[in-house]
Amino acid sequence: MFRRRYIWIILIALILSIGFYAALWVAGRGEAPAVADAASADPSEADLIGIQPASFQQISEFTDGGVQKLRLSGEGEAGAVIVLTNRGERLRQILVNDLGQWSVILDVEDGPMALEAQLYEAEDPTAILSEETIFRVPVPTGEDAAGANYTAEALIMVTSPGGPSRLIQSPFGGVPTVGPLSLSIIDYDYAGGVIITGTSTVPGRIRVYAQESVIGDIGIGVSGRWSYVAGRMLPRGGINIRLELIAAQGTPNAPETPVSLTVPYDFLPPLRGEQNDSSGFVNFDPLQWQVRRTLVGGGSQSTVIFSPDIVQP
Repeated sequence: MFRRRYIWIILIALILSIGFYAALWVAGRGEAPAVADAASADPSEADLIGIQPASFQQISEFTDGGVQKLRLSGEGEAGAVIVLTNRGERLRQILVNDLGQWSVILDVEDGPMALEAQLYEAEDPTAILSEETIFRVPVPTGEDAAGANYTAEALIMVTSPGGPSRLIQSPFGGVPTVGPLSLSIIDYDYAGGVIITGTSTVPGRIRVYAQESVIGDIGIGVSGRWSYVAGRMLPRGGINIRLELIAAQGTPNAPETPVSLTVPYDFLPPLRGEQNDSSGFVNFDPLQWQVRRTLVGGGSQSTVIFSPDIVQP
């Protein structure tokens, strides 16, 4: 009797052991496809984003010992090397620190400057070109300066293909402003596309007119900045752009009636072949500049910078 019970205990233990190992094997079988799926799954966010090109965050101009200088800083891949070029010529090499930040001080060169950044990873000879270009254009002298009221030594702006330009320093010392409404810059291409950017010190909306016809209506961002983007909207030639600020109801110190700001500008023709220089081609006017340049991959873009004195009543 005791022997039979002993045999049953051994059999039960054997059956339980076999069941336990079978369960482990099935579990392993069930997890194997998950490993395969992970290997063949969509790439991670980092893989999708890839290595980001270098960006320009802070740009300023100052004088040191009678020498005009530019202070640049930005972000890039930690440990990468950034090569700065001016009009395609190698200018300086900078190492990005462990926090993904870089900075440099450059001497200002004679004539227009077109600064671009190429990022190189360690042991990778492939350059990742920044989408942004810094243009520094000194104020003209002689006949080109006649009638202009320049308060800065140069125009400094940052541009990128198809995006709004950033005005860092205006040669006119300011931008067109009426009350709380300001116009920063107008970018356009030669298919009629336009980007108009500006600021407002009160919340609300901006209504955009071209030759007294409404072409758009946009809200003002939380930061007070606004940007109107449209394609194939503007004819070539001289036109007026009018901006109308409609303040949000209940805004303290807001104007009771819409504020209007009107500027004239010329929709210039495309650059000619001999003008397709990396530094661009500048059309100087006492009340507005237009910086025209070719874009990487083809096409052209113009940026209009206005004097505050150009505002029409």
